[in-house]
Parts: sequence; C-alpha cells; structure tokens
Amino acid sequence: MSAAPRKVLLWTMALVAASTPRFATALDSNNSNICNLSSISTYQLDSFNGNVSQSFLQTKTSTRGFTQCENATLISYDQEFNSLFAPNASLNLIYADPSGDPIADEMGIWLWDRNQVWMASASENNVSHVSILDLSNNTVKPLPVPNGIEVLNPNGGGYHNGKVYIAGDGNYTVPPCIYEVDPVTYQTEVVINSYFGLRFGGPNDVTWASRGGKSWLFFTDDPLSEVYNNGQIPQVPDATWRWDPLENTLLPVIDRTDILVPNGIRVNKNSTKLYVTDTPDPLVYGAAAVQTASGQSIYAATSSSAIYSFDLDESGFPSSRRLFGIAERGIADGLHVDDAGRVWTGEQDGIVVRSPSGKVLGMVNALAIEGEDVVNSGTSPLQNFALAGDLLVVLAFNKIYTVQLSSQIVSDMT
Repeated sequence: MSAAPRKVLLWTMALVAASTPRFATALDSNNSNICNLSSISTYQLDSFNGNVSQSFLQTKTSTRGFTQCENATLISYDQEFNSLFAPNASLNLIYADPSGDPIADEMGIWLWDRNQVWMASASENNVSHVSILDLSNNTVKPLPVPNGIEVLNPNGGGYHNGKVYIAGDGNYTVPPCIYEVDPVTYQTEVVINSYFGLRFGGPNDVTWASRGGKSWLFFTDDPLSEVYNNGQIPQVPDATWRWDPLENTLLPVIDRTDILVPNGIRVNKNSTKLYVTDTPDPLVYGAAAVQTASGQSIYAATSSSAIYSFDLDESGFPSSRRLFGIAERGIADGLHVDDAGRVWTGEQDGIVVRSPSGKVLGMVNALAIEGEDVVNSGTSPLQNFALAGDLLVVLAFNKIYTVQLSSQIVSDMT
C-alpha cells in the first residue's frame, strides 16, 4: 500500500474511533433502571486496571461514565437487551425466607401449566431440599413426600410431558440418581441411578430434547456427592449422558476430553443445539489452579469457566463442539435458553444474556441484588434463576426477586 492511501486509511480509522460512543449513559430513556454501556467497553477501555476478585463494573478506568453503571439493576451492551424488559422494569422482592435459610440456590424449573417455579436450596450440613414457589400468590412450600421417596440433595432439573426430572446427589448410602416427580400427586420414583452397577459422581443438571417424535434426557455428572454430601468417591468419569426411555438405553455422549466438569445443560427451542457449561476446580478465572503446601499456585490449564454449544442431530446425538462463551468471573451455573435462542446464564457478576452467536447483550447486575460484600466474597453467589413466560425469577439464596419482561420470551421450556 502506498503512503498516501495508508494515511487516508489511518485517518478514517481514527475518525471512526473518535465518533464511536464509548461512554456510559447513566439512565436509559425508557427505563431508569437500565444503564447503557457501549459493547466496545467489553474489549476496549481507557487507562484501566481490572481485578478478577471484583465485578467488571468495578474496573478502575478513565472511560467516561463507566462507574455510573456499578449499582444499576440492568446493564446493557446492546439495544436488544433493553427490548427484553418492560418499561421501568425493576427488581421486585417477592419472598424472603423468614429464617434466612438458603432455599433459592439451584434448579429454577418453570412449570408453565401450573404457574410454579421449583428450586433447590444450598447444601447445609451436607443436606439440600426442594421448594415450590407459587407465582399466583408468591408463597413457598417444601416438596411433599407422599410415598416415602425423598428427593435427596437435589441440584438441577427440567420439566417434560407433565413430569419434573431432578438431579439428586445422594449421600454415602443412597446413590446419586435422576428422579421423576409427578407435580400433581408428588409421587416420586428413581429412573436412573447407575451405569452397569457403578455409582455416578453426582448428577448436576438435566434437560430434555425432542426431535421427530422422539425425546431424550441429557444430564451432566460430576463428583458433587463426595464434595457436598459426604458421598462415595465417584466410580465413573465425569461425563454428559443421554437417556432414551423408548430404547431403554443410557449412553455417555460427551466425555472429559470435551468438557472436564460438566455443569449446567439446556437445549434450544427446536432441539438443534445443546449447551453445556464447564467448571474449573478450584473456581478461579481461566485455568484450574492447585495450591501446593508452600502456597504456590500451579495452573494446570485443564478446565475453564466456559459455555460450549453442540449441534444435535435427528437422532439426538451431539457433535461439532464450539466454545460459546467464558464467564468473566466465577462460573456459568444456571443455564436457560429462550425461544429466540438467546442463552441466559447465572454467573458471579449476574444473570448474563448472550445472543445465539454468543455476543454478550447485557446482564442483571448481581451488585444491585446482593451487594458488593456478598458478590465479591463468592460465598453465596447469584447463580440460578428461572425464565417464566414474561417474568424473570431471580433465585438469590434466601430471597426471591422478579423482573418484568416486555413479552413472553419462553412458552414451554424450563
């Protein structure tokens, strides 16, 4: 390239950069609870100093207006995010546990035909339990146990053909398993509890996919039972599994070479995409780290706080893994996909919304919900939620919030 055209090109690039808004608008014109940040700020800041122990919104930077967004409820990087929420949508506290118990930590299953959200508590003294939120009156009750089969140490779950499917981590004597619960009678049965006589490590989350009149249950499995519930050492490797109830077949379909510690799992509306999150151990940004006796961290580079997408074929088998996103901090735990294919994840900084291609559109800010001390301590992170038609239900440990959406973004998915 000659010198003259090169000067013109550089001048044009500088002009475009100078004219591109990189500053924050403290208040959205249609919703005072939305703070707009240019998407450029996600990869370009002026004189910045970030810290992995703090939210992105707490990054020290000279970029004009950036710090005004720190305590906003909704953070937008794209107008598509703004369009998801009703005018002046805000956090609405609908329930606070009177004893302060962490009833709202995992799961987030919307039963669309019963106007309920099922959720699981955090593990206390190696025990967790299921609770049911009635959205018609915002009351919460424990899951009844009419036939003596208790859902032991529940984690994630899904809703399919009028039945609730829950991943249970078991304990030392009760094997980890997948439960099926009738939401009308609450009759419960175990549908999966072993692989050729071997115990699972601890089913984490489940989802159903349906193509061509057939349906398959996918679930993730990792060593949760041993870690949180005094369970036995896992006897099978971490994996993502596919159960075909018509063929009576259980198959491992994603192994540790693809996803080391599989966590959240969901499919899109037409079951052509499968999304699975990975979990580093211990929970640090980037590669996994191990502390030696001298306190030195050895980075093993074996896992990351990532979200992966897979193609699902007509027979319900995943292929073509693609890195879809990486959590800025903590892990991507709770996972839901709306009818338009947007992927919602519960992460330490908040509930993050990504486009079908993976672009971060915005997030519900955990700092505004839980406060700086809780969010940055990581002791009770905001990690799960439910998409309930035109309502976002935020599970915030011992509190439950809702945010009104502009329209029904899910019709019958969990």
